[in-house]
Amino acid sequence: MQSADQPPETTPPAAPSSAPQQVVHHYYHPQKSTGTAVLLEILPGMFIQTFGIGHLYAGNVTTGLLFMFGYWLLAAINFLLCFIFIGFITWPISWAATMIISVILVSNSIKPTAASTAPPQ
Repeated sequence: MQSADQPPETTPPAAPSSAPQQVVHHYYHPQKSTGTAVLLEILPGMFIQTFGIGHLYAGNVTTGLLFMFGYWLLAAINFLLCFIFIGFITWPISWAATMIISVILVSNSIKPTAASTAPPQ
């Protein structure tokens, strides 16, 4: 029996089960370089007319594939237009427009993170 001035007895908490603890692994994603992405967009576009590689490097897979296959479709149409001589005018214009638009988009798609813009301590 307990007296009125003594607190009631409490049972100790049950020991935790021996289940393994969940370990969370965080993968560090290094910051992508804007200059590398732009070069990967310009050089293949200039030499082999393949756009979108810079977008793939930046992690924008859908945009990169749309630029790649979209330009190839546009180039095929311009090739067919070369048989009626208008393709000789439209192909360089579409190439230049694709070059300018894809480079601007890829350079704007890589945003600096807070860690890369923070002043050194």
